[in-house]
Amino acid sequence: MATQKAIVLGQIGAPLTLTERPIPTPGDGEVLIKVTVCGLNPYEHYARDWGLYVDKSRMPVVLGNDIAGVVEQLGPNIEHGLQVGDHVFGQSNYLKNTNEQAGLQQYCVLDAYTTNKVPAGFSDDDGASLCCNIIAPFWSIFGAHGLDLPFPFPPGPHDARQPRDYSADTILIIGAGGNCGRNAVQLCKLAGFGTIVATAAAAKADEIKSYGATHVVDRHAPDAEQQIRALVGDDLLYAFDAVNLDHSLGVRCLSDSKRGTLACILPGQVDAELFAHKTAGYDEKFTQGQIHNQPALAAVFATCLPMWLEQRKIRAVPWGVLDGLDPAKVNAVLDGYRDGKPPPKQVHVHVS
Repeated sequence: MATQKAIVLGQIGAPLTLTERPIPTPGDGEVLIKVTVCGLNPYEHYARDWGLYVDKSRMPVVLGNDIAGVVEQLGPNIEHGLQVGDHVFGQSNYLKNTNEQAGLQQYCVLDAYTTNKVPAGFSDDDGASLCCNIIAPFWSIFGAHGLDLPFPFPPGPHDARQPRDYSADTILIIGAGGNCGRNAVQLCKLAGFGTIVATAAAAKADEIKSYGATHVVDRHAPDAEQQIRALVGDDLLYAFDAVNLDHSLGVRCLSDSKRGTLACILPGQVDAELFAHKTAGYDEKFTQGQIHNQPALAAVFATCLPMWLEQRKIRAVPWGVLDGLDPAKVNAVLDGYRDGKPPPKQVHVHVS
């Protein structure tokens, strides 16, 4: 049996290590990918150090959900126009609970229906930057388990809900300086939100506005909440928190007299007693940024994403490069996330 190199997690809280494991065979509806790029995210730190979403019964576990590469083999029943040799990108399906769908190895498999061709003129790095970090905010804002707002997709047979005009609506994006936050801003701009209020470090204000934010509030400002309230009044119904375990700021900024909703991608909680003055109440929704948990939405999104990239309606977020499957270098990146010193850009492991 042919083998490959892979970086694995053998014990929660321990460093990742290099090992050999079999090259997988694509199953029904899957494609085998020779991995060129695997993007690292805060999640890999949460998995390594907290065991978040890690099935301890099948350790050692391969990590890495943002994947780009070259199609090496097609499994049975592929109906999505992919061919051997195509450069593609996609998110691993961790609902299948298998090491075969993970990126920190030389070869992996992906579900064909959510695997996108890299458009002409773009790189595998462009594609890898638009996996978890764009799926997570999309699923929180437009997915059924988050704010559940209908997205104005191009006309087609997928139209299950009437398109909505968001030109008079306001949304708050907390943590817009990170990659999920940047993508949340540009998705809301693409959807047509009239007012997009974002929080980020003051030094990033111009960059965040270039993605589509209409207002940027310094996240370090002692009066950040008051500045947000001055912009949204008591009318804010939609908020998305991309970074915090403490969701208090998002809830505080929601309307006191109308029932608003905060969607978030990190589990957390707030003290409900602190918000008893919100006479209409509020909703707080934690969502998993996993494209495969809503297959119908996933199929449409995966079809549109390369088109948006090619049309420059969505742009890739910045990245840095780490060459090779080097566990020491990967661990150093995850240590930075753990220690509150994240890299200035998403790190892409160039596997091959």
